[in-house]
Amino acid sequence: MSRLDRWSSLREGAISPADLSAALGTRPRRLGLFRSDTAVDGRRELLRGMPFGAILAAAGERNRVDSLLLAAVVETESRFAPQAVSHCGAVGLMQLLPSTGQDYGVKDLRDPYANVDAGSRFLRALLNRFQGRPDLALAAYNTGPEVVARYGCVPPYRETRDFVSRVLRRYGQHQHALARVSVPRPGELRAAAGPSRDVPSSRRSEGEGLAR
Repeated sequence: MSRLDRWSSLREGAISPADLSAALGTRPRRLGLFRSDTAVDGRRELLRGMPFGAILAAAGERNRVDSLLLAAVVETESRFAPQAVSHCGAVGLMQLLPSTGQDYGVKDLRDPYANVDAGSRFLRALLNRFQGRPDLALAAYNTGPEVVARYGCVPPYRETRDFVSRVLRRYGQHQHALARVSVPRPGELRAAAGPSRDVPSSRRSEGEGLAR
């Protein structure tokens, strides 16, 4: 069969003119794997105005931790000071102990990229251990996972409870700000949706609840 005959058979049966027109004329739709593109863009927009925002955004997406939660931890722990060292020897943006840095293969905890990468991986491990509960993960970040496991709740230590409260309050403020910047205009909604027959609206929402 010639190339022309094969094309003719496609036109007559396998692919309808409407399907061909839709395939060639429709802009590709972008679907986020774990959250909507609007939410991803909103986070990046908020982080762009923060010190080390690009590092926080990349670490959050790479290690599956909400980058706004990372920002709240950094703000609370070091106020974005990469050279900060606490009285107990915690170092850098996310105030990691040298032993934690060693666990994640980091030699220089004053390096912002390495510090945030190790800190976000550590926080991801804590979220996994405590069933995704940010209050328990943050308490474990502050006082140690075995202490939190022993109590089964945020331990009754003033420093730990104050730390968890301050981080979650700041995280909530970031989420409220995200809600304001992530609401697309009606025209953007229509452009992003594409032809309604491609993916039913009920299916488009799948996976967006997993946004971090």
